Amino acid sequence: MSKDFSAGDRVKVSTDYHWAKGAIGTVMQPHDFIVNMSDGWEGVYRKVSSLQGMLTFYWISFDEGQIDADGDGPYAEAEIDSNYLLSIEFQN
Repeated sequence: MSKDFSAGDRVKVSTDYHWAKGAIGTVMQPHDFIVNMSDGWEGVYRKVSSLQGMLTFYWISFDEGQIDADGDGPYAEAEIDSNYLLSIEFQN
């Protein structure tokens, strides 16, 4: 089930996701060049049609760069399926 997040929300990527497992980051507005490259952005998220139905992806700025499933990176930011984002409270 998709969750709703807002800009500034702190999140953790589920260890069940295919990459960035356990990464912590912040939901943010994607950069203009990202919005221009990919259709469907509505603020901090976009909806993508898939074999499982519509999926919602959020743009996440990671606290630490992440290596993807192919070993590329580190990536400072990425879109992550909302089904694999867990809400966390900000901790100092």
